[in-house]
Amino acid sequence: MPCYKYEIFFVLAQLDEWSIKRQIKASSIPLDHFMPFRHGIAMDFVDSARVDTLVTGSEKKVFELFESMVKSTGQERKKSALALANLLGNPGEFSFYIECTEDQRLIRVFHLLRVFRENMTLLINKTWADGSQNTTQEELLGDLARFIEEYRDFRIVSAFRTFVGIARQIPSLLFGSLGKANDFLEYAFRVDPKFGLFFWYIGEVELQLRNIENIPEHRDLFDLEVLIGAFVLSCF
Repeated sequence: MPCYKYEIFFVLAQLDEWSIKRQIKASSIPLDHFMPFRHGIAMDFVDSARVDTLVTGSEKKVFELFESMVKSTGQERKKSALALANLLGNPGEFSFYIECTEDQRLIRVFHLLRVFRENMTLLINKTWADGSQNTTQEELLGDLARFIEEYRDFRIVSAFRTFVGIARQIPSLLFGSLGKANDFLEYAFRVDPKFGLFFWYIGEVELQLRNIENIPEHRDLFDLEVLIGAFVLSCF
């Protein structure tokens, strides 16, 4: 399937960080108005007025669709998830993993996870720089293997937690210390709006681990969110 290319991120990651950061001014204004899902982590805040010029009208629907997916259940949640995946990833492709029989879904989802694991392993091995992450290369590869095992064992909450931890390491893998900067999210939006929207998405789903009891049918939600995340990352 057509997907994002690694090369643009590798080139940008090699640019002088000081010159890049001069172009981005940190802000404490939340990206959107859905406060129940916001973080206190600095990288999850960005000047909404500036980002407003970097995303299309349809891409702005991501925020509304995300809230709808979290708050709804059943077919309404599934409908929101499909629409959200169409905006974050390649349009029309996520339905392949959702709109099928249970047997087909099992086979297709495991194929998706295999592609995700291969892409992440390639990324970890190709971009690793000792000392630039909060974990070791072996630990991150171990987390990746554990995530696959947890999902295959239907330990959805554990798999969700492990997946979020892996996704949080990607900015540092791609951009080194810049990936940890307070203004990274705005930078991500400037690189590619979908890239920025994806990391906004990861920041939002991470918060749900602190609020499980208030999420209707949370296992079903976590399952969908993991698949959306793996689907989008498999297209990077």
